[in-house]
Amino acid sequence: MHDFDIRIALQIIGAFLYITNFLLLQTHRIHATKPASLGLVISACSILLSAAIIGHDWGLILLEGTWLVMVTTTFAIRQREARLRAVLEREAVASAVAPVREPVLEPVLEKAPRERELAGAAA
Repeated sequence: MHDFDIRIALQIIGAFLYITNFLLLQTHRIHATKPASLGLVISACSILLSAAIIGHDWGLILLEGTWLVMVTTTFAIRQREARLRAVLEREAVASAVAPVREPVLEPVLEKAPRERELAGAAA
């Protein structure tokens, strides 16, 4: 019987996170470049990298380490873009000029022409 050790637990948890991310992507519940997906991949990478380091599995260390660097870089770039977009939106709202309202003109009613009084008419 195989002894249960921490590496097996880490491998199962990491694989479960990768599979969860894959299923969520395939069912279009999340997008690959959104923070939720990147967070799942970063977590899975970190866990599997830990298991590889404990087991001295150099191939998996290289693979998961490279994957972790790539995904973390993508996550940092996306977060920076989101912060920049939020700042630009705030500045646009703050600098927006209120629309100029044209004054409502009241209709000009023409006054009825005064009837000329007839000279000599009795009052």
